[in-house]
Amino acid sequence: MLRDLHDATAGHPLAGSGECVVHGGPGPFSAIFRDGMPVALTGWDSCAPAARLSDLGYIAWTWSIQASGHVPLAGQAQHLRELRAGYGSTGGEDLLAAVVRSQTRIAGLETVVREDRRAPRMRREHARQATGWAAGDCDLVQRNKALFLIALR
Repeated sequence: MLRDLHDATAGHPLAGSGECVVHGGPGPFSAIFRDGMPVALTGWDSCAPAARLSDLGYIAWTWSIQASGHVPLAGQAQHLRELRAGYGSTGGEDLLAAVVRSQTRIAGLETVVREDRRAPRMRREHARQATGWAAGDCDLVQRNKALFLIALR
């Protein structure tokens, strides 16, 4: 589904100077499911012209890699391999770098909100949780980079 979006918008005027139009946050909470399969994406407020790899890094992270939960690392590496195979070829190093960029971007954005005393208290609390989530997952990727790269070969 994500590859179809990228292919359909590559070279389109809406892509501007970007490679294509990206969703900007194609995580599991932005998906609509039918019979257990994602069939559509919601939350298009972050779509923009950009490189495919920015969406691919985000989706690889949010659908495959989690520091919390009970999915063994080998299972996460398998999910990452399957996601990349479903999207199409991209280098393992490039994909993992895109994952880390997504995690770092989210942690940075949420840090700004968390420290803004003008932001509503509930939004600051959500930002605190999101910063920890992104940072924890980023640490997991950094500590297990070799395992993920082996899975992507």
